[in-house]
Amino acid sequence: MKYIEAIEKRQSIREFRKKELSDKQTAEIREFYGSFKPLIPEIGTELVISTGEEIGTRLEGSTGYRGHSFNAPAYITILSEVKDHYLINAGYLAENLLLKLVDMDIDHCWLTTNGSDNVKRALFLEDKDKEAVVVIACGFGKKERSLLRLDIQTPSNVKVSKRAGHIAPKIAQDEMVYHRSWGRPVDWNTVDPHLDLAFYAGSLAPSFLNKQPYRYVLAEPYVILYRLKEDQGTTYEDLFLDAGATMANFEAVFEDYSSFDRKWNCDVPEEIIQAGAPDDYEAAAYYTLV
Repeated sequence: MKYIEAIEKRQSIREFRKKELSDKQTAEIREFYGSFKPLIPEIGTELVISTGEEIGTRLEGSTGYRGHSFNAPAYITILSEVKDHYLINAGYLAENLLLKLVDMDIDHCWLTTNGSDNVKRALFLEDKDKEAVVVIACGFGKKERSLLRLDIQTPSNVKVSKRAGHIAPKIAQDEMVYHRSWGRPVDWNTVDPHLDLAFYAGSLAPSFLNKQPYRYVLAEPYVILYRLKEDQGTTYEDLFLDAGATMANFEAVFEDYSSFDRKWNCDVPEEIIQAGAPDDYEAAAYYTLV
C-alpha cells in the first residue's frame, strides 16, 4: 500500500453495521501483524481478535471515550509485555495495523482503555500474562451523515470542521515542527520534499481527543520527537501511545518515498537533545536521517 494515501483516507468510525469480518479478512490481519517488524522487537506482544454480539456490551465502561465501545462486530486487542518503551511500541504497532485496515477497506476506531484488567476481564483474557494496551473496534461503518468532523479539544470545547485540505487535525506541521531550537520555524523551501511529506503524515496521526501531545525538532542529521509529559484529561498511557502513532506515520511515509530502512530509537542521547524545550516536554525518540 502507499502509506500517505492510507493516512489521508483514514477516518475514525463510531457507528458500525452488523456485518462480520470474514475468516479470510481476520486471517489477513493476523498474517500482517505476525510479519510486521515492531519498533522494539525485544518486547513481546500478542494480537487477539474478539467477535460476537456480546463483546461490545461487555466492553462498555472499559473502553472508548466516556466508556463507549460503539458495538462493533469485532475488536482487535494488542497485548504487550511491560518493558521500557512498551507503550510507544504498542502505539507504533497499532497505527501500522490501522493503516492495514484502511488498505483492506475495514472501518475502525482506536478506543481508549480504562485499565488492562477491565479489558482483559471483558474479553475473557484474564489468563494472559501480558497487559492489554490497545483496543480497536472494527468492521464496516454506516454511511457518514455529512463531511463534518468533530475536533474535540476538551469535553466542553468541540469544534466542527470540514474534512478537507489538511483533514482538520488540531494543528498542522508548520506549528508542530521546529528547526534546531524549540519554537524556531522551519523554512520548508529548504527541506527535502520526502521529509516534508513525512512530517505531514506525522501530523495526521490519531491522538486522544485530537490533542497531538508531541512536537518535532528537525536538527540535522536527526529528527527528535518531544512528548508532553502530562496533560489534564489525558492518561499517561495515551500520551505514549499517541507518540508511537505519530512516529509510525512519519517513518512509514519517509521510507516509502526515500527507500530508507531506519527505525526510531527511544533512547535519546543527551548530546543531541536541543536546548529550549519547555519543562513539560521531554525527548521521547530520535530518527537518524543519514
